Amino acid sequence: MPLRLTSTTLLAILQPWTEVAEPIYRRVAQLADAEAGQETLWIGCGAGRSVLWWCEKFKTLTEGVDPEPEAIEAADDAARRGGFTKLTTFQVADPTDLPHEDQVFDTIVVHMLHLPAPDGKAVLQEAGRVARPMATVIAIVPSWLQTPSAKEAAVVTRLGIRPQLAVEWKSFFRDAGLVELSVEEPVGDGRWVLQNTLSLIVRGWRAAGWSGMRAVLGREIRTLRRLARKRVLGLLVIKGTRWPHG
Repeated sequence: MPLRLTSTTLLAILQPWTEVAEPIYRRVAQLADAEAGQETLWIGCGAGRSVLWWCEKFKTLTEGVDPEPEAIEAADDAARRGGFTKLTTFQVADPTDLPHEDQVFDTIVVHMLHLPAPDGKAVLQEAGRVARPMATVIAIVPSWLQTPSAKEAAVVTRLGIRPQLAVEWKSFFRDAGLVELSVEEPVGDGRWVLQNTLSLIVRGWRAAGWSGMRAVLGREIRTLRRLARKRVLGLLVIKGTRWPHG
């Protein structure tokens, strides 16, 4: 990543828990209709805060996977400190080649922004493979709401983000055997990333010192914030059900 920050660190800066992240996960939880005793997989779990929040809320057995070893180490530490080791496990894994048998999870949440430059179609194929029949699969995905310029699209790609149109995401879901799709924008008006510059500077410094400050003040993040504010780039939550056959 040109900014020399991991996806997890960058998201921790851009999506403060109280202002941005928790409202999104509350909506995901409503859509998931999770129950105690179910088994949940979180693909792109980052440092694990959302997974631990999920465990506390639903008391479900939850596994988090992420391709970044540093993120998984932080997630393991947070689980131990919070007393969640009986409910959750974390492991480093390639989201396009999960270390799981077929059809083992009742609920799967995919956070594409935590996955550096993800192949969205391949990730959803794996999510569909490990989902039990009639399981719920929910993906938090970046999506083009309007057509960007080639320059803007290139900047977003350099950040490790690969947006698709909503129709393309839905096509990926269907190809993975996921049906009964619903699509919504949980946070509108560009508020899925923090827009206040001073707050970003402070958060960047706390998260990564000078590197964090340079990142939030750099052209890439300025472009991302502008695209979000103008609703060229948005964040969608897509829910599907694993078809029993195929």
